[in-house]
Amino acid sequence: MSTILKRFLIVSSLYLLAPTANALDLGTKLNTGALDLPQQSVKVSGEAQQLVGTLQEQLGVTKTQAAGGTGALLQLAQNQLDGNSFSQVTDSVSGLSGLLGGGSGGSGSLLSSALSNISSMDGVEKAFSALGLQSGAIEQFAPIVLGFLKEQGLGADIIGNLSSLWGVGS
Repeated sequence: MSTILKRFLIVSSLYLLAPTANALDLGTKLNTGALDLPQQSVKVSGEAQQLVGTLQEQLGVTKTQAAGGTGALLQLAQNQLDGNSFSQVTDSVSGLSGLLGGGSGGSGSLLSSALSNISSMDGVEKAFSALGLQSGAIEQFAPIVLGFLKEQGLGADIIGNLSSLWGVGS
């Protein structure tokens, strides 16, 4: 057998086997920047657990993705809304402020760094990407988060501000 034919067979075999064995999936992880955070490292408390559970159930995301995606949206709200408005958001749901990327050490700090300094929707998209979510997931997360906040009694004016900020039609 010629050398060229042998190389072709080896390369084509790798190409055909790679998708099923995920042997060459590293490129995808590097391209998406997905953080592979252990699920037990994400701590959600209070009523925020219900929100994270709802996101997991309705969207089929992991606990890390649900908490991180919500945290990214909240981080944007924290940086764009005035202090009083944002404190009304966090005061309306216990445990919500814990989703803002707080936490110490280990992979919690990875989540913190993914959620730090989000001041635009571009930053939210980058955080979603770091969590292994497509930017289109924002359009799925935001209405669920808004609906949950509305159920918790958050005022219509703040819900309207968040809707505008997150690009959700009323």
